[in-house]
Amino acid sequence: MASDFKKLSDSVKPREQLRDAVSPRELKPEALLAILLRTGSAGCNVLETARRLVDAFGSVAELVRSDWRTLERHIRDYNELHPERKIKGVGPLKMLELSAAFELVRRGYETDGEDIRRLVVKTPGDAARIFREAVLMGEEQESFLVLPLDARKHPLCTAPLRITYGLADEAPVHPREVFKAAIRWGAQSIVVAHNHPSGDPTPSADDVRLTGRLVEASRIIGIQILDHLILGSPSSEDGRGFVSLRKAGVIGDWT
Repeated sequence: MASDFKKLSDSVKPREQLRDAVSPRELKPEALLAILLRTGSAGCNVLETARRLVDAFGSVAELVRSDWRTLERHIRDYNELHPERKIKGVGPLKMLELSAAFELVRRGYETDGEDIRRLVVKTPGDAARIFREAVLMGEEQESFLVLPLDARKHPLCTAPLRITYGLADEAPVHPREVFKAAIRWGAQSIVVAHNHPSGDPTPSADDVRLTGRLVEASRIIGIQILDHLILGSPSSEDGRGFVSLRKAGVIGDWT
């Protein structure tokens, strides 16, 4: 397969496509990804590996949001579901290289705006504004995000951490995943949030139950959960577009 790839014309090879293109936007996403991957594996050239990797995430947008742990999990799950089309040749080193490239791009965009680490999260509205930047309006799937904070309620990272990206109407998350991220960042407290693609931020019974589980876990682990926000459209709830489960009495008063 590797020798077959070498026989391809320059118009098909990713690096040659980029070299000869007037703009990088002429290239398909899998061609750009193949350049980062550099090589494929026996029986699966680098372009096919790139296609399967995009398939594993459902979109390029979701792929570039991923850290190496998310890459590892998605590749493992994809390979279990598609044994006939496994993603091969993307081991720990390539996962780290990809996640580093994705993180560099994210930080490049973030430097054009406000560094949220300088902010103080005093109210649900403060947190909602930060989460709004991480969740695109019109997203058709739910995302669950965590914002780790230091002792003075400054965010510890430059953007909320995306823990899961779910189905059309649910983003299943386990407290273990939430607090693993909080511990990794040395958080003293956290705010969590997820979006409702319908635009209606009204909490569901599942949202309330999940919040209760997170509160229980926070007491055991010793990392306070300050709030759980549900993000809807800006036109909902008097234009604020979110519901605070702390203000709703599910967690308690903001401290």
